Amino acid sequence: MQNKNPYFFYLVDLDSQGRLRNLFWSDARSRAANDYFGHDVVYFDTSYLTEKYDLPLVFFTGMNNHGQPVLFGTGLLSDLSADSYAWLFRAFLACMKGRCPKAIITEHYNAILDAVREVLPEVRHRLCLYRIMKDVSENLKEHAEFKTIKNALQKVTYGSLKIPEFEADWKKIIEEHGLGENECLSSLYEHRLLWAPAYLRDKFWAGMSISQCGESISSYYDGFVYPKTSLKQFFSKYEMILENKYKKEWQADEESSHRTPLTVTKFYMEEQLAKAYTINMFRKFQDELKATMYCDGMPIKVDGRLVTFEVKECSYMEDGKDTESRTYEVYFCKEEKVEIECECGFVQFTGVLCRHALSVLKLQEIFEIPSDYVLDRWRRDYKKLYSKANKPNEMPLGGIVERSDYLFSQCSQLLNLGFVSERRYLVTLKLLREAERSLLEDGLAARDRQSTLLSFEADAPENGQGLFNPQFSESVKHSQSAHAKRRGRPLKKVTESNAETVTQPNKEQDFLRSSFVTDDTNMIQGSSASHLEGPHMGVQGGIDLMEGIPNLSFSNNFGMDINHQHQVPSHQRMQQSNFMQVQVEPHGFTNQWVYHPMLQDNPVLRTPTRRTG
Repeated sequence: MQNKNPYFFYLVDLDSQGRLRNLFWSDARSRAANDYFGHDVVYFDTSYLTEKYDLPLVFFTGMNNHGQPVLFGTGLLSDLSADSYAWLFRAFLACMKGRCPKAIITEHYNAILDAVREVLPEVRHRLCLYRIMKDVSENLKEHAEFKTIKNALQKVTYGSLKIPEFEADWKKIIEEHGLGENECLSSLYEHRLLWAPAYLRDKFWAGMSISQCGESISSYYDGFVYPKTSLKQFFSKYEMILENKYKKEWQADEESSHRTPLTVTKFYMEEQLAKAYTINMFRKFQDELKATMYCDGMPIKVDGRLVTFEVKECSYMEDGKDTESRTYEVYFCKEEKVEIECECGFVQFTGVLCRHALSVLKLQEIFEIPSDYVLDRWRRDYKKLYSKANKPNEMPLGGIVERSDYLFSQCSQLLNLGFVSERRYLVTLKLLREAERSLLEDGLAARDRQSTLLSFEADAPENGQGLFNPQFSESVKHSQSAHAKRRGRPLKKVTESNAETVTQPNKEQDFLRSSFVTDDTNMIQGSSASHLEGPHMGVQGGIDLMEGIPNLSFSNNFGMDINHQHQVPSHQRMQQSNFMQVQVEPHGFTNQWVYHPMLQDNPVLRTPTRRTG
């Protein structure tokens, strides 16, 4: 994969006998997605590490500006020990250049808790509430009063707005139903700061964990991975899965860029966000705005400029069920700027103002959403805003490394825009060929030319029809990007025939390109090349993850034998600083995925359906 896409990242963890123990990888698109959306909240999904699945698969995901899950990286684990999770977290940080997210959401394994404390001590940690409620139901399903206890726990978990309220109601349930000796509930209460919504309303969670009863969370690979999906089957359709996800994101980008959704009110705030937000996120706001018809607020306390409102949300029919009537407190302050906060915490969990806060804004005759509550993260042009905000003020002209890093980041932004559609791909391809030819004709000495000079001969149309043939040039001329202002060489030079250049490269070009082709070595290292080539979306001859692994065998216990001459391709041209040395620890694992009793996770935080390793 890395030979075909140098921006592909991977790390392998081997046991004392050189057998594969743990693996992490991330392709170019996933790494770019992390640059955009991985700085606030990351979800570490281990939902496939159960006896139900035959796949030891874990992965890191985030939320894009459409509210869709995006992939940051994928891993395979041989066991559920804290050491394996810690290795994986370090691999993820190495892939993302050491940048930690502000918050991480995981499942409630003791081994994961230990690994997060070790590797990510400064990161706000939250346990996935959806998984917790499922595990609680599984733990209590044999209890005689199961339904009553389940409903009571859901009410106290989702309905408690303040910490004292949660703690008092939880203790009351435990006492009434004699659950003081239940180890699962006792452990959950001990870790309540990590999962109960009442304790988590001071942090932004990007809508990545549920906060209300009835919500659910889906896995990134849902619909593609099933209980009997094997490792080989997963790899064989990995490219197809990613292409399907990228296509949905591209379609959402296109829809938000070219269409403004209909509004249902005459309020300016609705028109304001219809133009600013992506369509999916605008609809979440629109749902809250429509729900203000069920809310009635009035001020109950004034303390200087701080006004406390009581907003009553009446009962109404939703999904065939009556909702519960409830009263919320909303705190409003108007000085130099408007500040508003509701105790329901909806804005912290989703980044969208709740119906209660919107009701207060309407009462105060404020019909424009304050700028602090219009999050850039949900804007349709978020990627453009992010690129501008993170662009250096001055281009580094110092050492080779600084120039390389700067060009690398600029090319990354270009390629992120270029491969989302066939038309953009062809236009980007042409621009890069023009840049390459300009550099080759600039008279630079061969020793000064970097390996970032890309060759696109393999992607050229068949029958020797280069990118500069009349048919291709005519098709690009009619594309939207053809109207952009031309940069670089004069027009008359660009329009000269280049068929000979495409079909018969000169000797100097052949020398340069051949000099960057290296043989694989047996170095057992994971590597991150600092050379960029975008994912080959929609290109014929796609990448086969099983290519080059002829001796990979599968057993019922995830056993695999690997010929080391094929397992980890490495590049001689990479410097030592680009490697993360694989740590080989003498755990003495065999050639199977081991679930040893000594490494068994604490059963207090696990359900009977979890793997026993």
